Amino acid sequence: MAKAPITIGANSIAKIGNQFFLIVEVEAKAPGVEIDPVFAVRTTPQQARALIKAGVMRTIIQNTRPRACPGLKVEFKGVLFANGRFFSVFDVENSTDISVLVRISRERAQRLIRNGARRIKVIRRPF
Repeated sequence: MAKAPITIGANSIAKIGNQFFLIVEVEAKAPGVEIDPVFAVRTTPQQARALIKAGVMRTIIQNTRPRACPGLKVEFKGVLFANGRFFSVFDVENSTDISVLVRISRERAQRLIRNGARRIKVIRRPF
C-alpha cells in the first residue's frame, strides 16, 4: 500500500499565557512536492486536557534555539504570534517529532519576517 500523500507531523499542546494552542504540522508529499506548514489552533482548556490525556505531547517552550546533532534534525518553520507573545517555531525530529517554541522579542520576530520567515497561521477561535 502506498504511503498517504498528506499526514500529520509534529503535533503538541502549548500553553501560552492563559490560552492553549494545538500546534500542528501538516505534511504533504508527492513526487516533486514537499509542503509542510505549521498551524496553531486555539483550544479550550478542556480540549487541551483531553488531548494531553489522550497522548498528545506538550509543546516545548524554551529561551534558546534547539541545535541539530547526530540523530536530531532541527528545522526552522516560522514565527508565531500568540496571546501577545512571539516565538520562533522549530520542528525537531529524532525518535519523536515535536514543535519547539523559542521565546523572541517583537523586534526579532519582525526582523525574521522581513527577512522572509513565514508567519505561522493561528486559528484564534476554538472549535
